[in-house]
Amino acid sequence: MNHRKLAFGLAALTATAISFAEPAITLAASGSDRRADVELVNTDVDPDASGKARLRIRSADEGRFEIRTRGLQPGATYQILFSEIPVGSLTADEDGRARVRLRSEPRENFELLGFDPRGSILVVRDTGGADVLAGDVPTGGNGSDDSKIVCCVPDDSGPECEDRTPDECTAEGGTISSAATCLPNPCDTTTPPGDDDVVCCIPDDSGPECEDRTVAECSAEGGIVVAADSCLDNPCAGIPAVDDDTRCCEADDSGSKCEDRLPSECAARGGVDIGAGICAVDSCAGVPIPTGNEELRLRCEKRSSRSRASVDASGLRNGSYTATIVSGASEATAAPVVTVGDQVEFDFDSDAGDIGEGSTAIPAGFFSGDPPTMTAQVFDADGNVVIAGTVTCTQ
Repeated sequence: MNHRKLAFGLAALTATAISFAEPAITLAASGSDRRADVELVNTDVDPDASGKARLRIRSADEGRFEIRTRGLQPGATYQILFSEIPVGSLTADEDGRARVRLRSEPRENFELLGFDPRGSILVVRDTGGADVLAGDVPTGGNGSDDSKIVCCVPDDSGPECEDRTPDECTAEGGTISSAATCLPNPCDTTTPPGDDDVVCCIPDDSGPECEDRTVAECSAEGGIVVAADSCLDNPCAGIPAVDDDTRCCEADDSGSKCEDRLPSECAARGGVDIGAGICAVDSCAGVPIPTGNEELRLRCEKRSSRSRASVDASGLRNGSYTATIVSGASEATAAPVVTVGDQVEFDFDSDAGDIGEGSTAIPAGFFSGDPPTMTAQVFDADGNVVIAGTVTCTQ
């Protein structure tokens, strides 16, 4: 179980929610500058390890990606992988700290950012093949507008890569590129060469394949451009993962879906690992998929002739929920309600007027204890506890 302190108004609340990974992500955009900060998930291989990833997209074709870690094994080297393709490495200093910096236009102290990291899973893997940290880099607008394509727009200093609609691209005298993104720049003829072949690592079920492609062709196939001269030594082969795929229940428009993932990938996506096996249509039936943003606000009041309480939950997935409150030997359950936005609210009262307005009826002496306390649980439509907490009542 994860124990978290959640938002609360009238009194201190200690809540317990179901166990799941909680990757913290913040995303901001200002003009063409897109920024994403990702708190990496600890996979329990090394409990002391922690890390953050920071993405900065200054323009459509200029990006930087930095990973900072701490609590690693001093002197140990780790691989940085995206889609099981090694894109960099880091070595921890004597204090267990390390960082790696990637840039779409490499310079001193920067490795090549030969792909667009948005929407990808980042893994920090030790030399034994164990994934120590993992993170899900948010999309951040990349590909959010299906009407936009990659366009090479003429400029005095050379073609510029821009997101445009086909009509806008044509109107500006541009050339439509087959690339899926401007990172790396498929319009650039110098760094890396746009028309010449580069070393491209293309994800595949049997392992990444190394191919000679143009930057645009590599991007169109979902590949990653790596800083290598040839495929002879297979720069696409990373350290094999020591873990096998597991069944991962992830959120879906219809509720949840089962996917074959590495345990680290499942954790990074905020999914629920249900163990080895074959994903079936109903594998995730009855498995709650938390958002990682659940919050609970509880209030309860005990008077000589009245008891009342409210249970408000937010950060929920769309659906139907109910709530149960308990105090001593007393228990009451509210009727199911459907989310409004990401919130549900439940009221309990012994007052006839409030009961008539929709509150769930409870006895005037419902709350007990010295001081009186209330424990509340919020259930989804399948009867799973989504979030729970306990609060001290006012008197």
